Amino acid sequence: MTAELPDYVLDPSPSAVFTRLQRVGLHLERLQAEAMAEIDMTFADYTLLATLHREPAPHALPVSRLAELVLRPMGSITQVVDRLERASLVARHLDANDRRRVLIELTATGVDLAERGDKAYRVSRERVLSSLGPAEVADIDRAVTTMLLALEADQVSTGV
Repeated sequence: MTAELPDYVLDPSPSAVFTRLQRVGLHLERLQAEAMAEIDMTFADYTLLATLHREPAPHALPVSRLAELVLRPMGSITQVVDRLERASLVARHLDANDRRRVLIELTATGVDLAERGDKAYRVSRERVLSSLGPAEVADIDRAVTTMLLALEADQVSTGV
């Protein structure tokens, strides 16, 4: 594939920002799929494991909070949790403090797979970022964070 991009992608107008972001998203999906092939898992499943893994031991969250953090509707989260539970990567438990809530907790096998996935994804990210300098990475991070906050605010204000 050539690095030459069509003019409409490089257009400096505000509408082209979303075109570029979409292309970045597609490249991220490719990179994520490549990394997850090492652990034979989809990125959606890994994201759930990684989110739980970032929580302090026992690496558990209420299913509703997990859905919020991974930006998935409850029905979608339930399907992922079912699949991961069948693979013995997570377990469901009633919350001892509020028995109406269900907690999703990583199993020891889930922790191991999350750590392997973290490593595979880190290697892929570092490969891409190695062509950028620290100042460029910081600039990108600031811009992406600003855009993320705008998108999050839009979601809250529109309820979509």
